[in-house]
Amino acid sequence: MTSIVLRAVAIGIAVAGFLDPAFTSAGRAHARVSIVVQDGSTMELPAAGGSSRRASAERVRDRLAKNLGGDYDIQPRLTSDAAAVVVIGDRYPDSSLAPAINAETAETAEKTRSASSAGSALPSGTPVVSVSTVDVSDEMSPDVRIVRLDAPRDVPAGTAFRVGVDVEGTGVAGASSTLTLRVGDLEVGRASHRWRGERDRWHAEIEAVPVGEPPFVVHVQAEPLERERTRIDNEADTIVDLRRGPIRVEVYEPRPSWATAFIRRALEADPRFHVASLSATSKSVATRTGDAAALGDPAFETFDVVIAGGLDRLTERDVRALERFMRERGGAVVLAPDARIDTGPAHELLRDVTPIERLSEQPEKLTVVSPLAPIQASELLLMRGESPFVDRIATTSGSDPSSVVVSMPRGDGRLVVSGALDTWRFRAEDDGAFDRFWQSTVAGLALAVPPPADVTIVPAILKPGERGELIVRARGVQTGVRASIDGQPIRLWPEAESGLFRGSFAAPDNDGRSTIVAQIDGPTRRVASRTVVIRSGAQRPLPAAVAPLSLLSSSHQGIHVTPENTSALEQFIRRTVAPPSATVTRRPMRSPWWMIPFVMCLSAEWWLRRRAGLR
Repeated sequence: MTSIVLRAVAIGIAVAGFLDPAFTSAGRAHARVSIVVQDGSTMELPAAGGSSRRASAERVRDRLAKNLGGDYDIQPRLTSDAAAVVVIGDRYPDSSLAPAINAETAETAEKTRSASSAGSALPSGTPVVSVSTVDVSDEMSPDVRIVRLDAPRDVPAGTAFRVGVDVEGTGVAGASSTLTLRVGDLEVGRASHRWRGERDRWHAEIEAVPVGEPPFVVHVQAEPLERERTRIDNEADTIVDLRRGPIRVEVYEPRPSWATAFIRRALEADPRFHVASLSATSKSVATRTGDAAALGDPAFETFDVVIAGGLDRLTERDVRALERFMRERGGAVVLAPDARIDTGPAHELLRDVTPIERLSEQPEKLTVVSPLAPIQASELLLMRGESPFVDRIATTSGSDPSSVVVSMPRGDGRLVVSGALDTWRFRAEDDGAFDRFWQSTVAGLALAVPPPADVTIVPAILKPGERGELIVRARGVQTGVRASIDGQPIRLWPEAESGLFRGSFAAPDNDGRSTIVAQIDGPTRRVASRTVVIRSGAQRPLPAAVAPLSLLSSSHQGIHVTPENTSALEQFIRRTVAPPSATVTRRPMRSPWWMIPFVMCLSAEWWLRRRAGLR
C-alpha cells in the first residue's frame, strides 16, 4: 500500500509539472530606482590620491545599490518607468541627462493633470518621479581651473591681441593665483588675483603679441597652489592665426561729413587697413576711391566694416542694404552722425537706443574700455534706453556715466553708434588719441567678422589620431563645396542653415601641422584654408559649473546630499517610493525543488518493491 501511495505522489508531481498550473493573487512589485553617475570631462579629474570624481561617484552608487537592492529594482541608467532617480555628479547636467529627466517628469505631470481633470486616480503603479542628487564636487577641493579661453581667431600682421580667461576657484578663499600667458615658448603676459570666497570666479584680460610662425599657439597656465588637489585643469591652449590680407573698410557718405572724413584719414594712415570710399558730393556726382561698391552690390560684401556718415541723407534702400550687410553677411557697421537723428530712414537703425543731445562749453574726456585711447568731445549724443545687449565703448566721466559710443548685435553682425559728434575737432590732443581710438575700434570689429568663405576646426588644437569637426561657411552657396586635408578628401554634409556644411576628419598620428582647403564653386570660385595644429600635449578648458547640481533636485521634488550623508537619501527613498500594487502570477511547479520529492518518492517506492522481492 505504501509503495502505491509513493508511486501516486510521484505520478502526481510529474502530471502537475506537465500541466504547469498558474495561480494569481494581489501583491507588491519592486519599484524601479535609477541611480545614474553623471558624464562629463570634469568627472575624470584625478585627485591628489589618484582617484577621481567618477571613482568616488561609482563607490557611492555601489553603496546605494547594495543598501536599497533588497527592496527596489536598481537600474544604473535612466529608465522611463523609474519611480525615483538619483544623479551622482559634480555639476548641473548639460548633456542629454537633464532633458531626459525633464521630459520624463513632464510626462508624469501630464498624466497627473489628465487624471485629476477626469476625477479619477492615477493607474496603479504609475511612478511619481523625484530626482535626488549626490554632489561629489568637493572631492577636488581646493581647486583652481581654467573654464574658458577667449581669443580672436586671427589677427593682422604686427597686431597685439587680447586673450580673455575665465578661472574658477573652489575652496581657495584667501589664496592668490597667477595666470601666465605664452605664445609659442615665450611668456608674453601675466595677471594675478586674490580669491575672496570658497567659490569664486575671475575674468582676466591679458594682452599678447604674436610670436613665431602662424598659426600662433596660445598657452595659458594658472600656477598651481601648494594645497591644490589636481593640476590637470590648470592649463589650456588655443590657436590664433594670421589674417591673410588687410582689413577691408568702406566709408559711405550720402553727403560729405567731417566725422567720417577724419575717421577715414585715421584708417588710411594704418597699413593694416584697405580703405575705399564712396561720397556723394551732389545729387548726380559721387566721388569713388579704391574699389568702393554701392550699397547692395555683390562686391559690397567683400568688405568687413562699413563706416556711414551724413545719416540724414540715407535712403530706405541704404538702410535695408546696411541691415542685410550686418544680419546676413555678418559685417560691422559704424554710424558716425554729425547731428541728432530724430526722423528719416536712418532713425530705424537707432531703434535700440534714444540719443539725447548735450552741448558743453569745454570738451569732455570720455572714459573708454581698455585698451582704447581716450577721446574728447564737446557735442555729445547720450544713448538712453539701452537694452542688456548694448555694450558701452565710451562713456562720460563721473559717478553716473552716460553712454556715448555703444555697440550692439544685429543678426550675425554688429552695429556701433558714435555719439561723440565733434571728437574730430580734438584729433591732435593726447598724442593723436582720436586716430588710435578709431584704428583699434575698427580693427576689433573687423576681427570678429567672418570672411565670405570660412573654415572652422573644432577643437582648435587636435591630439594625434583624434577626430575633429570641420565647419565650412559659404554664404549664398547651396552646393559645390569640397574640402580636403593634406590632399585627402573630407566628406561634407549640408546643414539646415543656408551655406553651412559640416564634416569630420582624423588628425595624423604624430605631432605637426596639416592644411585643410575648402573650395567653393559659385558665381565666383572661392578657396578658404586653415592650418590644423596637432599636439599630443594639447590642453582644453574644462566646462564651468554654470549651475550647481542641487538645482536639479530642488526643481524635481528630491533632496540633495553629500557622499557622507547617503543614509538620509536612503530614508527619503524608502519614505517616498512605495512598492506599486501588482497582480502576481505564480507557477509553483516550475520550482526546481519539486525534483527532490519526485526523486525521493520514486527511490523509496523502488526500495520497498525490492525489499518485498518484487521487480
